[in-house]
Amino acid sequence: MDNQTLNEAVNKLKQGDDAYFEVIYEATKTKVYYTILTIVKDPSMAEDIMQDTYLKMLDSIKKYKNKNQFQAWLTTIARNLAINTFNKRKKEVYVDEDVNPNIFGSVEDQSEKAAYLREIMRDLSHEEQEVVIRHVILGEKHKTIAKALNKPLGTITWMYQNALKKIRTKAGDDHDE
Repeated sequence: MDNQTLNEAVNKLKQGDDAYFEVIYEATKTKVYYTILTIVKDPSMAEDIMQDTYLKMLDSIKKYKNKNQFQAWLTTIARNLAINTFNKRKKEVYVDEDVNPNIFGSVEDQSEKAAYLREIMRDLSHEEQEVVIRHVILGEKHKTIAKALNKPLGTITWMYQNALKKIRTKAGDDHDE
């Protein structure tokens, strides 16, 4: 896709025509993916960061100034998210649950874990639950979920992020009690 066509699609998206998200995604996904992959060196993590990149792009598309540099702007977002994730991952400590099973708190047996999960998921809509289950448990990519639910990719990624916020809030509330 040439720069002019891409800029036209960006302008349509800025005006609120969500159908152009798919056009922009198809035109930029390869460059965005490989920008991220060169930093994190993990294809699965690169796909997750890629989804975050497009979510961030959607959140800030109204602020984008038309300077015929959309792809550079988008890959800068991707690069920054990848660097932040990479730096965060370097600081994480791996804990083997089998070595120290009590480190994860008081949820000990499978039935207790299942009840806790049901309680947290209760605040999600049916569609949000389906998106979370398909992505987290079944390992499906957002694009596959979007096709299965006949919804735009942007809607699925937004639903997933929104569901995660609800889950984090609920889990945080439960742990504070």
